[in-house]
Amino acid sequence: MSKNLEFIRISSEYSSEMAKISLSNYEMEKIKVKELHPISIDYFVEKIEKLCKTGIGYIALQNNEVVGFLIFDGVHIINDNGDKGATSPLYGYGVKGENRGEVIGKLFQKTAAELCEKYISSLRVNVYAHDEDVLNMYIMSSFAMDVTEVIRNTSSHIATQELTEYIFKEMTKDQLLNHREEVLSLYRDLINHLRRSPVFYHCKYFLPIEDRFQDFLSNEMRIFTVFHNDKLVGMIDSEPINEKGEKSLRFGDISLMPSHRGLGVAQSLLSYANECVNKAGYTTIYVTHGTINPTARGFWDKYFNNYSYTLTRKIDTEMLGIIESI
Repeated sequence: MSKNLEFIRISSEYSSEMAKISLSNYEMEKIKVKELHPISIDYFVEKIEKLCKTGIGYIALQNNEVVGFLIFDGVHIINDNGDKGATSPLYGYGVKGENRGEVIGKLFQKTAAELCEKYISSLRVNVYAHDEDVLNMYIMSSFAMDVTEVIRNTSSHIATQELTEYIFKEMTKDQLLNHREEVLSLYRDLINHLRRSPVFYHCKYFLPIEDRFQDFLSNEMRIFTVFHNDKLVGMIDSEPINEKGEKSLRFGDISLMPSHRGLGVAQSLLSYANECVNKAGYTTIYVTHGTINPTARGFWDKYFNNYSYTLTRKIDTEMLGIIESI
């Protein structure tokens, strides 16, 4: 397929053809990860048409037929220094047929050249977890895995051991306020864990920690907790997902006091939260976690199935732009 390819800039004129490829790639992943919900082609058409309006990318044609595409969502200021970044969402790429890695590689070469001319130094791409040829192309192009998206069906039971000395309950907003210092202590411990080896997250976006407490008070957020001797020792936060027409939740962080780890408490808390949302009619739970964090991988990946990765690449700003003649 990679022979006789023609590359043109993205255009909404081709949105229907791109959407068909994007849907086909999603269906390929759904074969591997059956928890994924069915999605109509209209979803992809809408998303891709929106990307085409402000995004940067290219389409691969062969004999005037669309066989691949790659789109980044435009230019964004990513920090206080004014550095620029761009992201290709999961529906922002697709390849038809074989030689997937080679085709996406050529598309990336064309797109990255234009991105760098705009002095974009931070690139993020989202790729399906089982799209191995595409993943390998990005890894060989110096991209690093950053986070992963995982999913589970709430009807699937999580086996746990009996923990009679622990009490599991969903916390109301008033109860949350009464346990503010304990919540902050749990969150502070989580942040410090992420700042240490081998994760080394700077976590500056989570600071000051006290401001994060206001997020937990959101009306949409549900907090599932575990108590030991009337003391809060662990919690999971969750929020509904209002996309794709599915009845789903996204779980955030799971926090547990160090002295209660390794006893099966985290598994029981997750099991309790899973049962609660299942009874409330939610069919699936999503979690985003860092691939560099072995604790997160060991916990979430045991009960969830992975369906996508986010990969990142930083480019030295001195390498960007065009060198003009003197």
